[in-house]
Amino acid sequence: MTRRALILNSLRHHARSHLGTLIGAVVASAVLIGALVVGDSVRHSLRQQALKRLGPVHLAITQHDRYFRAALADEIQLGAAITTAPTLR
Repeated sequence: MTRRALILNSLRHHARSHLGTLIGAVVASAVLIGALVVGDSVRHSLRQQALKRLGPVHLAITQHDRYFRAALADEIQLGAAITTAPTLR
């Protein structure tokens, strides 16, 4: 028996397991690629919704352990064309 015949006989004998492995790899790849695409789509749509809610906000001042006074927004002078607004996060 030649080497080529031995390889072909082995492939023919184990064809079902090779086919099952191939189909499993294809299905797993499709699932992972689909999850990545859906995840990117959801991330993009959530970002767009957040940007629409914020409007034309360019700067935010945050404090982690206490609140700012509401009058602080009136005291900050950033220019005539810039408006400030107090918000609670």
